[in-house]
Amino acid sequence: MIRRTSLQILLLSGFFSVLLVCSALGRAEATTVTVKLNGRNLSFDTPPQTVKGRTLVPLRGIFEALGARVEWQQQTKTVIATKGGTTIVLRVGQKEALKGTEKITLDVPATVIRGRTMVPLRFVAEALGTYVSWDGEHQTVRISTRAEEPPTGSPVAEGDYDPARRLELAAKISPKVDFKVILEPGALVKAAPVKLYADSARSYRLVLGADPNTASLPGKRGFDGARIKALFIEKWPFDLKRPVVIANGELIANKCFIGKEAITSGVKVLERDTSLKVEEATDSQWSQVEIVY
Repeated sequence: MIRRTSLQILLLSGFFSVLLVCSALGRAEATTVTVKLNGRNLSFDTPPQTVKGRTLVPLRGIFEALGARVEWQQQTKTVIATKGGTTIVLRVGQKEALKGTEKITLDVPATVIRGRTMVPLRFVAEALGTYVSWDGEHQTVRISTRAEEPPTGSPVAEGDYDPARRLELAAKISPKVDFKVILEPGALVKAAPVKLYADSARSYRLVLGADPNTASLPGKRGFDGARIKALFIEKWPFDLKRPVVIANGELIANKCFIGKEAITSGVKVLERDTSLKVEEATDSQWSQVEIVY
């Protein structure tokens, strides 16, 4: 009897251990991932799924959002998408895809999940000529189509970034407006050129030659921990009483330093190609800005 009771306890312990493991795995899969295109939320009829650290999204939803025409061949379980002169061929379950005649190996293949064909987001977006970045702080995939629209004119400031060193780009836009971009060591994943363009005193475009490292600096949080930050500096007399910097249509980690002779408004940069607009904050936006006097 004692042996039987011990065996039952052992079996029950193993059973509950398996339940705990399965529960933990279920929670990991249930992590909500947001996908943004040029700062705008994309919605799908089936939510994005994370498989082996890669984000998969419904094939038709992502291709159509990126302006591609998509064809599904049921017999061979193959996706064929075209945009401009680019053709992409993906077969469900295969880790090799075609972009034109170029063969590309995928980390995760297109997969059927709960009856929906899901495709690897990063491969699809980059194959169609867009930039993709992962914002782990907000569990967000950010896609920018600005790669398709090269900036015009000459940069107001530029430099070559070395991951081991800090790079600072500064430009005097007018007698009372300066703009500055700071890239901390490790801000980009590799050495690359960095260029800042200015359309006006309040409209800028920052183009990075390599993907950004979106993780904050060790021991720091928020804007102060940003590896890449852009600063708008307005000198006395102030025009904008409540300045904010909008990055690709989003108010991201804004901070405003208000002094006697200058107002400095800063933003955390998360994308490789970012349009920056300096605006007067609304009441709602201003409530989200960290203010330092």
